[in-house]
Amino acid sequence: ILSYASAYITTDQADNQITGFNPGAMKYPSSFNFDKINPKESIAIIAPGNLEDMMNYSITCKAKGIDYIFDPGQSLPMWDSQSLIQCIEGSKIMVSNDYELELVISKTGLDKKELLQRTNSIITTLGELGSRVCTPDYEINIPAIKPKEVVDPTGAGDAYRAGLIKGLIQGRNIEQSAKMGSVCASFAVECYGTQEYYFSLTDFEERL
Repeated sequence: ILSYASAYITTDQADNQITGFNPGAMKYPSSFNFDKINPKESIAIIAPGNLEDMMNYSITCKAKGIDYIFDPGQSLPMWDSQSLIQCIEGSKIMVSNDYELELVISKTGLDKKELLQRTNSIITTLGELGSRVCTPDYEINIPAIKPKEVVDPTGAGDAYRAGLIKGLIQGRNIEQSAKMGSVCASFAVECYGTQEYYFSLTDFEERL
């Protein structure tokens, strides 16, 4: 019996993190079947996992015409340049924090302008400074939503992605979707734990 993947994250108020990670069963290839997925009704997010899955998912999404967000995150130190570029190529959005973006630039040898020739948009989360949306045509800063209090920043990035994806699914543009990401993240930092927060639709709309 294989153990579940597990992560142990120590985070301070300045958003510095030390992570211990055991991939468990996740180190083995998944058997997810894309055959029943309708590309016109779907968006995928390729997030940190084993590299074989991440590379295969990007190839499959491109072959089937499924829009996908590439979010390499903590997996970045394990990538070689060519494989990383191949996964970025053809993505709808590449999302990362500011440190991870610099790591992508360093590993690929591509600057932001060159990366935007391979992905439609780059979203960079900036902690308490909000986030930045870059496309080949424009760059927009999305302010952070002020939480009632900051208790634990761990999980804010995942919450941001949840809001972002919800907006995209609803057919909102990337700026509106990124704002939804900021709202969702503001609730996440108000409590301990990565997924312990909750809110009503009214609560969410009041911050949007």
